Amino acid sequence: MKFREFYVLATLLLFSHSVYSHESECKVSEDTEYNRPCIERLIPRALHIIDRTMLEPQASIFSEDTDGALVETNLPLVAVLGASGRTGAHVLEELKARGGNVRALSRNIEKAKEKVSGDYEWVYADVTKPETLTTALQGVDILISTVGSTGGDNSELIDYKGSINFVDAAKESGVKHIIYMSSIGAGGAENFSTAIINLVTDKAMKWKSLGEDYIRNSGIDFTIIRPGGLRGDPGTLGIRFEQGDKIIGWIPRGDVASVLVESMFNSDALNKTFEVINDESLALDAWRDEFKNLKMDEYGIIATGNLPINYILFPLVILVLIIYLIRRRRKKRL
Repeated sequence: MKFREFYVLATLLLFSHSVYSHESECKVSEDTEYNRPCIERLIPRALHIIDRTMLEPQASIFSEDTDGALVETNLPLVAVLGASGRTGAHVLEELKARGGNVRALSRNIEKAKEKVSGDYEWVYADVTKPETLTTALQGVDILISTVGSTGGDNSELIDYKGSINFVDAAKESGVKHIIYMSSIGAGGAENFSTAIINLVTDKAMKWKSLGEDYIRNSGIDFTIIRPGGLRGDPGTLGIRFEQGDKIIGWIPRGDVASVLVESMFNSDALNKTFEVINDESLALDAWRDEFKNLKMDEYGIIATGNLPINYILFPLVILVLIIYLIRRRRKKRL
């Protein structure tokens, strides 16, 4: 094959990959009932052209007193999905410490009670079984979800379809605010780290970003929090808020739980998506005043799960250059 023919073929392959990477998003779920967000994949900023009013707070669970502090008007019922998980257990502790009215949701109540200490109302719920969610969310005002997969075959089932299931049940049950724990990378389609995670976890970030999209378009007030790598360490450092999915880092599960719970008390957290990591340069509790500095509808470029074209183009260009130099050197010898 001549060098010119190789170059043309490589260009065609790159172009076809770019086209297919968009088309495949809708093909993934076209044979299932979960196909609505595929339209939003082609128009990631769908909220801009639908109805901006859906981003305005729909309901306020808390009001401000004369000093500007948030106080409870009526004690809301808070349901925690994934309550027996490592992060969910921290959320229960945080809610209990703040005197919340809590309903703990779990797939296995007996094991949950063994793992988590404390007197909670335990209710069976499984995000893969929609019929369990409607009952579990009856009377609930705020839903905190810490459910998430670790990738593989479960990612689509839990992070995407599971989100659709609990959002639909929340709408039917009259939930006023969904607080969702996602992951750094769900909005960083062009990040190298996101590309690698998608490759090794069967596109986990893609499914998480699809789940986020469904929540944003639900019409229910939301707060989407993307923690960095989760640790079991106690929280002894400051917490950094960012948007656009441009950072990486670590954060203890206890700190994530604190941010999740604080989001229900702070009206500035409504309808925002943001990342959280530890930052030793920040004061321990300074993050509590950062919600007001966050912007609505700032969530980066949602991850498609396909390897970004620039990560294919660069090695290919290097390969073409090497072949060109080798051929040129051979000609000189002749």
